[in-house]
Formats: sequence, C-alpha cells, structure tokens
Amino acid sequence: MKIFDAKQMNCLNLAFLGDSIFTQFIREFLVKNFDYKLNQLNKMSNKIVCARNQSILLENIVDILTEDEKDIAKRARNIHPGNIAKNSTPEQYSKATQYEAILGFLYLTEQFDRLNEIMNKSIEEYQD
Repeated sequence: MKIFDAKQMNCLNLAFLGDSIFTQFIREFLVKNFDYKLNQLNKMSNKIVCARNQSILLENIVDILTEDEKDIAKRARNIHPGNIAKNSTPEQYSKATQYEAILGFLYLTEQFDRLNEIMNKSIEEYQD
C-alpha cells in the first residue's frame, strides 16, 4: 500500500492491525528467549501487550519517529474510541493507540525493516 493511502486510513483500523502485529512479535520473542510453560508465557505477554506498557513504549521511541510516523501518532491521539482498556487511564490508552497505529501503518506500507527496528527498540527499552 502506498504511504499516502495508508495515511488516509482510519487510525483505529491501523491500531487494530498494529495490536495484532505487536502481540505476534512479543509472543515470538518470548517463545524464542524463554523456556517457560504456556501459562507463564501468556502472563508475560499480557504484561507487555497492554495499554499501560504500550504508552511507555511510545514515550521511549518518540525521539526516533519519522515525520510520517509522527503524523499517524497525532491523528491517533485525537481519536476517542468510546471505551478504555481496563487497568489503564485514558491518556495511557491514547498513547497505546498511537503506538499501535504506527505499527499498523508501517506494516501496511511494507516498511518491515522500520517496523522491526521500532519493535526491537521497544523491547530493548522494556527490558531495561
């Protein structure tokens, strides 16, 4: 998909896609790096892939975002989905939506190297 077309998409749709991409990335990371039982992997995954944590991840990568990525984040910030994830504040949920929308945008525009760079940077920051 062309960047122009992806930038015109509804940011909640981009975030919907980005959420699944990030979940897949985290699950793969955990399976490759930890020899835990399924229950433990699931708990770790849920702890990382939540609005509260994704809001922190966005803050950690804001300095490396491109202009296109910043534009997507700004658009996603202004969306009011009508519901908030449990155990998060509206601000955290907004930042998580921004983070996920960026991931969805990068995936749709086939910027896979950049997508992996951001997700790897995110997990590095999380581990610190």
